[in-house]
Amino acid sequence: MGTRAAPEPIRAAVSVACRAPSVHNSQPWSWVFSCGSLELHADRLRALPVVDPLARQMVISCGAALNHLEVAVAAHGLGVAVDRLPDPGNPMLLASVAFVSADDSERARSLRAAIEGRWTDRRAFGTPTDDALAGLQDLLGGHGVSLTFLGADGPSRLAEATRSGAELRRHDAAYRAELFWWTGHSGTIEGIPASALPDGATVPVGREYPRGILEPPGASDRAALAVLSTDSDTRLDWLRCGEALSELLLEATVRGLATCPLTHVTEIAASREMVRAAATASGARGRFPQVVVRLGTPSAGEFEVPRTGRRRVDDVWHDAGI
Repeated sequence: MGTRAAPEPIRAAVSVACRAPSVHNSQPWSWVFSCGSLELHADRLRALPVVDPLARQMVISCGAALNHLEVAVAAHGLGVAVDRLPDPGNPMLLASVAFVSADDSERARSLRAAIEGRWTDRRAFGTPTDDALAGLQDLLGGHGVSLTFLGADGPSRLAEATRSGAELRRHDAAYRAELFWWTGHSGTIEGIPASALPDGATVPVGREYPRGILEPPGASDRAALAVLSTDSDTRLDWLRCGEALSELLLEATVRGLATCPLTHVTEIAASREMVRAAATASGARGRFPQVVVRLGTPSAGEFEVPRTGRRRVDDVWHDAGI
């Protein structure tokens, strides 16, 4: 049975949930609290029309925030009952969240701590241990998302997909304008600052960002590459994939792994097909790759990666007061 939650703990949980990762750190979400429940809306004003014309990555980003919220509210003795895409006439309304009484488990506490301990590291990683990766593929079944680790040829196949996409965009002025709008600046509460970008391209499977100031490690990348795939390619699949991505990133952080989601290789049809072929060759069940995640050991512990900024909770929280 549901409970009518007070706004204060939900607002606090929303503030924590907004630490979720999003494409170019665009933070494309808005929350509306009313009568003890919460709505999650996509914010079309924060869309990226060039890299994300169908809003697939925007919905995935919001899905990650939704899962972060589920983790965060447990601190207040609450669980969630989520109605996804409740209004077919309003595609920006992604979820309606009711709250129920629940115990705060040890796992919930470890995942919640991981929210503050997680960040995207775009530098090279060391090789993850088998123990650190064990069981991750079984973690996401409840979301309807499959997780597939690419084989030994995965890095070369994804590097080729990266090169292919980069070549197609080499003279795409609209893409480059959008990229430079969101990345490579300093002191912002949104986007990716130069302080979080490496000083030079060190990861062959990574997106080509503006040159940053973060000192890269000297080692080459030895990350494991995991592909999150779905059986279909609907808005609901994208939302559930975002929830699965959040759970994967937080669990990996609990296990001491560094992480970096990659979406540039699924933005263009040709490179997305290359990712699909690589994942299928490694046993993937889902036909539609949505996100690739690099997982590994931090290879440069002495160089701290600054956390990217976040908008104030006042900018994303709306209390309907009804």
